[in-house]
Amino acid sequence: MSERENSMERKEKLFALQMTEKQLKVERIDILLPVHDDRELRLNALEILRTIKPKWHPETITFKDFTVGITNRIFAAFARDEGRNSGDVEDAKVIFRVFGNNTEKIIDREKELRNWMLLSDANLAAPLLATFNNGIVCGYLEGESLDVDSVRSPKIVRKICASIAKMHNIHEPNDEPDTVYALRSRKFLENIPEKFEDPKKQQRFEEYFADYRLTEEFEWLLENIKNENNTIVFCHNDLLVYNILYDEATDSLNFIDYEYAGANYQLFDIANHFNEYAGVDDTDYSKLPSQDDKRAFLKMYLEAFEGREVCDKEVEKLLEVLPLFESASHHFWALWSLVQAHNSTIDFDYVGYAILRHQMAKRTLHQAGKNL
Repeated sequence: MSERENSMERKEKLFALQMTEKQLKVERIDILLPVHDDRELRLNALEILRTIKPKWHPETITFKDFTVGITNRIFAAFARDEGRNSGDVEDAKVIFRVFGNNTEKIIDREKELRNWMLLSDANLAAPLLATFNNGIVCGYLEGESLDVDSVRSPKIVRKICASIAKMHNIHEPNDEPDTVYALRSRKFLENIPEKFEDPKKQQRFEEYFADYRLTEEFEWLLENIKNENNTIVFCHNDLLVYNILYDEATDSLNFIDYEYAGANYQLFDIANHFNEYAGVDDTDYSKLPSQDDKRAFLKMYLEAFEGREVCDKEVEKLLEVLPLFESASHHFWALWSLVQAHNSTIDFDYVGYAILRHQMAKRTLHQAGKNL
């Protein structure tokens, strides 16, 4: 696989996407949406819609909640046909994403907006319509989220490979001093509390993590990844099944939720996607793709990314180092989950999830003949 420097010219020809001040100007609305007060949330959402969708009639607007997220609250607003002026061609659906409690401590929201606009220009993300005090409003993409079964459909796999390759070929004007993996992992480590306020969480944390040095583990993983000298590209970094939409009517596939997008190791994005075959709510790592599945995926992806046929040797080289990136992905989300256990108000067993992901980080490396 070529280095970033050697492939930059090709990438620039594919996507010469430079952000301008005009492109970054998005409607900013000084309104807060309270996550735990449905009535107030909807009233405030209507105020936002009056600004960004003035032709919609409030009495014909309905809302629908999406409950798959474990970081944010996501819901849609729909305007029935009779609620819009005759001849109005505005889209009749928008998505609200309300950020989770204290997520600004670990997520650069301005960077997220820049990434979103970059991806929207490449037709890889819905248009960004507005921001409000604790979230964003964007266009509605038709389709249903994948699940742990549909994500392995051969037709869907081909589309995922093509979409990842297209995204990885975007030339991002990167002003960050390091990769998303390094920057975010350090940020997570800084925000893991010395002691959880909930005594049950603290007890579970001590029972499992007392014998592990999370910072040293991260530094070991990062050093070994750097030694592989792998390509850095523009990555999604969170391609779990819920963040991939497929619309059967148009046979189109889209990625959503770009909170963690940015420059990162190419194989991290793919390894992370493989890990997410297990699902989130009822995580089952017996559902991970087989070696043959990974081999076929990598070949399709690499040919789309490079724009040429690739030989088996190139694919096998990636397979050989893949466990390191799979382990790094597990470790990354274990750290994230410990931060969420402290900050989030969403009803989810974050400490248990952190333990599970950390166990998988160790197991994945052990199966490859290494130890974390």
